[in-house]
Amino acid sequence: MSSLERLMINNMDTFAENQRNLHDLCESRFNHMDSHFSNLNEQIEEVQNQLLELQFERENSPSF
Repeated sequence: MSSLERLMINNMDTFAENQRNLHDLCESRFNHMDSHFSNLNEQIEEVQNQLLELQFERENSPSF
């Protein structure tokens, strides 16, 4: 194998490794974001349920 061929193969290997690292980084960040959105969605649902409970209590309480 010539030195040019070795250089090209090494460069291709480095490029492939960089692509794998980038993919792993993106996947990790998107998973982290997905987790945050999931938590936010749960919090919003909890607030909505509390508001519905308050509305129900107001509608069913005797008025003075």
